[in-house]
Amino acid sequence: MSKIIGMSRNINLDWLNKVAELYMEGKSEEEINDDLNEYLSLEIKSPTNARKTRNILVNIWVKDNEYTEKAKELAVKLIKSGEKENILLAHWCLMLLTYPVFADICSVIGKMDRKMFDITTKDVKNNMFDLWGERSTLFHSIDKIIKTLKDIGVLHCLPKHKYDINRYSIESREGIILITYALICIKDKLYLSLEEINNSPEFFPFKYSASIDVLEESNMFSIDKFGGKLVVSNKN
Repeated sequence: MSKIIGMSRNINLDWLNKVAELYMEGKSEEEINDDLNEYLSLEIKSPTNARKTRNILVNIWVKDNEYTEKAKELAVKLIKSGEKENILLAHWCLMLLTYPVFADICSVIGKMDRKMFDITTKDVKNNMFDLWGERSTLFHSIDKIIKTLKDIGVLHCLPKHKYDINRYSIESREGIILITYALICIKDKLYLSLEEINNSPEFFPFKYSASIDVLEESNMFSIDKFGGKLVVSNKN
């Protein structure tokens, strides 16, 4: 069965902040949809594109999947901190947990960055086609997600159609906990080592250092020893 892409429109930080604000006000999904329709219509003239954009925002912040309910508790704390790096991280984690295509593109870019390869749309597409298969919907989605990464301040353009990465330092306890929780979920593994958590390509724009002490204090994780290494897993 082919994987569902779903992320067919680019989104920006203002729109993400708006849906987060509506969610934190405790509004119902119907009320949030109505408010977003009015808000987005000021910037997006096509009703179809506005609806698709609204649905993406609602999927990220309002609808729950098996992972996002717990993640949103931490994401709200990061938003309320008012610090731009924490706000970006909150949205980032929810996008990773909602859209596998976003997680895979981030992983591809993160691995290219780690190997010091040039980051270009062409190379991102080639790597994604290897993972997902070559189809027109994916081709379109990659363009929209790369534009999203530019619009939220993660990528900026260089000459010759290349991109560079803007870096953000994460020092908050809640940020480290949310990164760890999201990673274990999207990796679909029983556990991760501390090294895997601290060197994840999916979090390529963020500089952070998870420690066993912080993870233990959160009471969200089990810490065990496997193969001579400390490993971390999500508690049920």
